[in-house]
Amino acid sequence: MWEYKIIDSAEAKKSGFFKGITTENAEDYLNRLGADGWEVIDLDFQMDPTIPGGPAHFHGVAKRQKR
Repeated sequence: MWEYKIIDSAEAKKSGFFKGITTENAEDYLNRLGADGWEVIDLDFQMDPTIPGGPAHFHGVAKRQKR
C-alpha cells in the first residue's frame, strides 16, 4: 500500500531573487524527501531562464510505502 504527498516549492528554503528558491535549495529539499522514503513520481519544475540558478518553482507528487 502507498501513501502520497503533494510537494511544492513553497516547502523549500527560500532565498535569492524575489525570495524564490535556487537550484541548490530545490535539490536539498528533494534530497530530504528521498531520505524520508519519498519517491517523486511527477514534477513540474519551472526556472526563470533569464537568471541562471534560480529562482525556481515546482510542484508535484511523491509516494512511499505506507508506514
